[in-house]
Amino acid sequence: MNRRKLLQYAIVAPVAALVGGKVVAMARHYPLDELLQRLKRFPPERLSSNGEWNVSMVLQHLAQSVRYSRLGYPQDRSALFQFTVGSVALNAFAATGSMHHALNEPIPEAPSLVSRVPNDVALAELVQELEIFIDWQGELAPHFAYGNLTKQQYYTAHYLHIQNHLTEISLS
Repeated sequence: MNRRKLLQYAIVAPVAALVGGKVVAMARHYPLDELLQRLKRFPPERLSSNGEWNVSMVLQHLAQSVRYSRLGYPQDRSALFQFTVGSVALNAFAATGSMHHALNEPIPEAPSLVSRVPNDVALAELVQELEIFIDWQGELAPHFAYGNLTKQQYYTAHYLHIQNHLTEISLS
């Protein structure tokens, strides 16, 4: 293969992979409303966490994330990060159907999570934030890592984020 063809493939292949990943990501459906109904059926007194955060802290973190999608995140990553790494990461998560991130990493500059909040209170907060978000008709705030998202992209991000954190929560 000559150098010109190799250079063309080196440029075209990553672009094709990114476009293909975005197409797959956009085609997948993430039923946030069904996840909300599942959360409503959780027995908060029987939930336990096998992660660094207790159940209440996980639920508070998830509620913060959903709330900030409407009201604005306390601190954003750079626009360059959002446009490159953040955008690619969200599309990869959406295309594969799962998110993987540090499950004990707080939202930058968010208020500290309170370990003493009862599980039922934290779960009620998350449920309320999801209901408000699902009904929300106003502008959405840019995500601190992913940048400007449509409501459907936020459905995806919230769904995958909640599912990722639920891997550390079980019934006892």
